[in-house]
Amino acid sequence: MAGYLARTARVSTCSLRATYSSSVVRTASLSTSAVARASSTDAKDPQLGDYPDLPPINLQTRRYDPRWWDPQEKRNFGETLHEQDDVLGVWAPDVHKTPAFSALLQILTAAGGFGAFAAVIYLSFPGRPANPRTYPREGLATELGSELVAAAKEGAFDGGEDGEEDEAEEDDE
Repeated sequence: MAGYLARTARVSTCSLRATYSSSVVRTASLSTSAVARASSTDAKDPQLGDYPDLPPINLQTRRYDPRWWDPQEKRNFGETLHEQDDVLGVWAPDVHKTPAFSALLQILTAAGGFGAFAAVIYLSFPGRPANPRTYPREGLATELGSELVAAAKEGAFDGGEDGEEDEAEEDDE
């Protein structure tokens, strides 16, 4: 049992050293405002008391090692948790390594691909399977009683045939 604990402690210190890679430290040290930069250089948080002030390293950035005591959480038995462990754990929102420009380019490429596919389908889709119906003698105006009842010629509808404009003029007076 003592050998197991000693080996676990040795793996724990080795894995902690391995997690302090330069990209992780640079990512952890980035901040967006002067207030955040000023607070990162301040002394230890007084509400922590004697709890260790650990660097904010996301557990997703740790390498997988089958010797972890908890391989899913990537931590060892007895390892001190960070104060913000719920935000820095593997179940927290993902840490993205894709630059914003690359992500935008990927989204625009996908949208362009979908648009090109839709254009090909639209242009290759055949027309109507049959011609539109045509009526002789001005759309059968005399047979149906008047031109208002007859079938409209293609492109002949202008809205004024129904008397819509006449009603609008009468309301204005």
